[in-house]
Amino acid sequence: MGASSPNIKSFFKGQEIFKEGQESSVAYMIKKGAVNIYKVLNNEKIILARLGEGEIFGEMGIIAKGSRTANAEAAEYCDLVILTDQIILKLLDQCPKTVQYMIRLFVKRLARTGDMISAKGHRSNFTSICRIMNLSYQNHLNMPRDQAKKERNHDMGLEYNKLCKTIRGIILVSQGEIDTVINKLKSLRIVEISDIRTGRAFPDRFIQIVDPLNFPEITNNLFKELQKTAYTSTSELQIVDIYEIAEMLNSDPKVLYKKIANEDFPETMFLFDRCKVSEWASQKEPGYFSKVKKKKKSLEDLEDIEDIVFVDNSTLKEVFNRLGYHKLGVLMSIAEDDARKKILLNLARKIARIVQDEVRGSVDEAEAEDTVTELFELVREIKGGSKS
Repeated sequence: MGASSPNIKSFFKGQEIFKEGQESSVAYMIKKGAVNIYKVLNNEKIILARLGEGEIFGEMGIIAKGSRTANAEAAEYCDLVILTDQIILKLLDQCPKTVQYMIRLFVKRLARTGDMISAKGHRSNFTSICRIMNLSYQNHLNMPRDQAKKERNHDMGLEYNKLCKTIRGIILVSQGEIDTVINKLKSLRIVEISDIRTGRAFPDRFIQIVDPLNFPEITNNLFKELQKTAYTSTSELQIVDIYEIAEMLNSDPKVLYKKIANEDFPETMFLFDRCKVSEWASQKEPGYFSKVKKKKKSLEDLEDIEDIVFVDNSTLKEVFNRLGYHKLGVLMSIAEDDARKKILLNLARKIARIVQDEVRGSVDEAEAEDTVTELFELVREIKGGSKS
């Protein structure tokens, strides 16, 4: 494991970063690569989140003063910026005791309910910037009166430059990213910006949050909406991976891969990193990109009607003889092109015509699920396999 600077550590693919139950002494921000956050339940590895560049993880244990609530490993080679507990607690320790108590109580409740978002940290620089802004503003509002009187123009709000310096010191983002986020909040009247002319080259700038009580919820909802649009020049709002798209659409990466293969996604949505593609392609054997090999599935993994293409023809003929016309019609009604062709290929012409007459525009979901289950149970019975 190497490091280009004292506060950066490098991890190779599959290398452990920390384990569940360990003490939380530092947090991390991903400078390069990707990280998996996961738990092990009943000897099964369950990935809670896959994090990419710019995201922070491991900070919740520090805030809650507890141990790690999940495991972290490098999903690919990655460089991680180490964030010490002093950095993470810097803002929190400046807040009044009541605010500190509320934040820590909130974090503990998230940990008890096993909230996945807590385990993986901030979703992006956008939400990180908003979160730090919220803590800073709460600290500003709750500042003791005698201390507030000593601050120049305290009633105007937070000093813009001081806020930006705090943000840059904690999450290592550019000033351009901070300005983009704050300008968006300003355009939506979530924050207000005021300038005071002092005779210097640049005016003193102050920022106020319009609705401090609901600011976290408002900005979280805003970020979800921004993910659906092409807005902003900040990279994390423009580029998403297959996992984030699945989460955004309440889908599953496997389903999305199938839709991509079926050309359901427009070509204009595909953008690739030229260097990464070249590096990956250089490791493939000659002829790799001239043909497509269909991946095989084991008997235990057969579950979707489209998986019928992985079953041999002789087995399907025997299964179809047992199912009957009506159930074959149900299968045909829910099958896509390849699966339909596979079904018709294993039926006599006369029977195929009868089955096609059974095809309906809509099928009862429960009936369809039961029929698919029965289909693969018969396949496993004939092939001598069993699904655990």
